[in-house]
Amino acid sequence: MKRDVKMELAAVRQQVERWRQNGGGKGSRIPEKLWSEAVGLARVEGLYATSRALRFNYYSLKKRVDQAKSVERSERREKTECAAFVEVEMGPLGSSGKTIVELVGRRGSRLRIDVTGASGVDVVGLAQAFWSREP
Repeated sequence: MKRDVKMELAAVRQQVERWRQNGGGKGSRIPEKLWSEAVGLARVEGLYATSRALRFNYYSLKKRVDQAKSVERSERREKTECAAFVEVEMGPLGSSGKTIVELVGRRGSRLRIDVTGASGVDVVGLAQAFWSREP
């Protein structure tokens, strides 16, 4: 369903006017709910149109829109930087001749562990050391 931004803007403008009539206004802090609505509309309708329609300070609205974008970018970055856990079922390492474990870090660093025969290599310890040094 398509978003009707003009109707949303009119509805928020009515909320703002109601708030102003009930004692809000010059010198009063605009409630966070109204700021949040204004930021969402400004991202679709534009800063100037939204600030003018709601009679909000353009620069204050711009600052809040920029902050919202910054938070979204950092959240996106956190999601993409999270390593996923992958469990691979297999027999004991090295029991079938040669086993290769390869790890790739977020920034491209690599670790390759070759296990041949029944060696006492602590693959889990090496992997933990590799991941803990990743910034």
